[in-house]
Amino acid sequence: MAKYEVVRPWFGVKVGDVVDIKELHPALKSNVRLMRGEAGGDLTPATPEAKSGRRRKNEEDE
Repeated sequence: MAKYEVVRPWFGVKVGDVVDIKELHPALKSNVRLMRGEAGGDLTPATPEAKSGRRRKNEEDE
């Protein structure tokens, strides 16, 4: 099933919701956007252990 992001809401669905639809009806085509690539699946951070290099305000005071 393909994943679609809702662009224009309809009854019971909000903007930004992700819906799984097997066959997209032509009437809904203008209301959703196909999610491709990693956006269609689970997103993973590119560098999960990366640090920004900046110190927090509460750490600078110490």
